[in-house]
Formats: sequence, C-alpha cells, structure tokens
Amino acid sequence: MAADFILDTVAVCFAVFFMTAPLSQAIDVCGTPAKVRYVNPINLLCFSLNCITQLAYGLFLPVPPVVPCNAYGVFVGIFSTSACWCFARKEPHAKHWDRTAAFATAFTGLLAALIFAYAAFGGAADVGVLGMMVGIIMYGAPLSSMKEVLRTKSSETLPVMQSFLGFLNSSCWFTVGVRTGKVPVWGPNIIGMMLSLLQLALIFKFPAKPAGDLEDEDFIPLLAEHSLADVARDTSREWKEAIVEHSHSISLFMKKSSQDLVGLFSHSPRVDNEYISLDGDAWFQSFGPVGLPWRYA
Repeated sequence: MAADFILDTVAVCFAVFFMTAPLSQAIDVCGTPAKVRYVNPINLLCFSLNCITQLAYGLFLPVPPVVPCNAYGVFVGIFSTSACWCFARKEPHAKHWDRTAAFATAFTGLLAALIFAYAAFGGAADVGVLGMMVGIIMYGAPLSSMKEVLRTKSSETLPVMQSFLGFLNSSCWFTVGVRTGKVPVWGPNIIGMMLSLLQLALIFKFPAKPAGDLEDEDFIPLLAEHSLADVARDTSREWKEAIVEHSHSISLFMKKSSQDLVGLFSHSPRVDNEYISLDGDAWFQSFGPVGLPWRYA
C-alpha cells in the first residue's frame, strides 16, 4: 500500500537523521575542544554498540534494508567516540572521560567484536534478539547522567538532538511495527519513545548552564544544540502567555454576553411613548380616524 511505503520511507529518513545526531556533537567538539566535557561517553558507546549489533544482524541473517543505515551509524559512532577521546585526553575539564570511560570503551569494542563474530558463525537470529535489548539501552543511555542533572539543575550533559530525533525515530518505527503486527519492532520502540520523552522533559525543565562565568578564563560555552532547546523553551513560553491572554479575553467576552442575556430576559416590556399603547383612546388620538375605518360604517 502507498501509506505503508510512505511510512517506511519516513521511518528510514528519521533513522538516518537520528544516527547523525552524535556527529553534530563531535563536530562541535572539534571546533571547541573544551566542549567535550558536555559529551557523555556512555551515550556514544551505547549508540555505537547498537549500530554494530544491528549491522551484524542485517549482514548475516540477512536483512538487507537494515545494513546501509546501521553501517552509517557505525561510522558516526566510531568517528564521534574517537574524536572526543582525542580532545578529552588534553582537556582537564573532561571529567566524564576518565579511566572508567576508557575501560568501558575497551569493553564495548571487545563486545562488539564478539557479537559480530557470533553473528557471522550462525548466530544472527540471536543477535537480532540481543539487538532489541541493546536498542533499549541506547535510548536510556543519556539518563546515566540523570543524577547529575537533578543535582545541578542543568541539562548540559543531555544530548538535545539525539533525544529529539530519537523520539521521532522510535515513534515512526513504533507505528511501522503496529501496522505490520511485528512485536520485535514496536515493542522496543515504545520504550524508546518513553525514555526519549523523559529526556526531553528534563531538558525542558532544566536549562543548560555553561561552565564558569562570561568573564572567567575557564568559561566553556555550551554545545550548539542546546541553543535549539532554548529556542523551543522560549517559544513554548510565548505560546503559553498568548493562550492565557486569549483565554482571559474569551472568558470576559462570555461573562459579558451572559450578563447581557440575563438582563434582556429578566426585565418586563416597557409601556411608554416608545411603544404603541393598547388603550383605545390613546390609540385613536395617535392615529386619528384614518386608523379606524370601521367608525364610518
């Protein structure tokens, strides 16, 4: 059907956009290396592992439509992680990129190699099941810094573009899964929708705060993607104020209209010079003989 083709095309496009999100962070870090402190390594590692798992599943089952998108995701994940590590080694502010992150990077690389080898030697179906679990972990990875976000009241370490595009991507694939009746498709994506929505709620509630003051030598500007969150936050505030103002105007109009209606029906008709009296003499004096042709009969 045409609707299914359009939906599948939109879902694939959103998947490509979603996989480009970490690349925007890496490019931003390449321009300003100090910004690497705002990048969460766990987020990039889970993203890379998910794409590698899905690529192995698509190559060796085989499922050809899965391959191009996830091959691109593997490239983005490896490039973004490598670029951040390159700059994090020279940045004293990159507190997230410590020995624990280095161990996690090595473990992720080893695990990815084992998954790829297992899929190549006949375990592709099992890798597909594992891919659903890894996908859920990937969507929830940014929340690994939720404790810090709640403590600092700042969403500086949450990826704005990845959370937003992740929500759109999982929403599209959830719809595809529902229409095709495939639980492995819509099941993980409904969880991805909720996790991405939680991240967006935290980003909306806690604006990102740059490190240091503008006049401080250690001032580190935020990632460029956080400016998009500021625009969305300001726009929603303006909409809220406009809705409140219009609602107040409408309530005043409805109140005045109801008062006018009550006043109209609560008073009896007046009997004065503005109305024609039903009294015979007064009526005759007003219209004269012309008004009473029966008097000449």
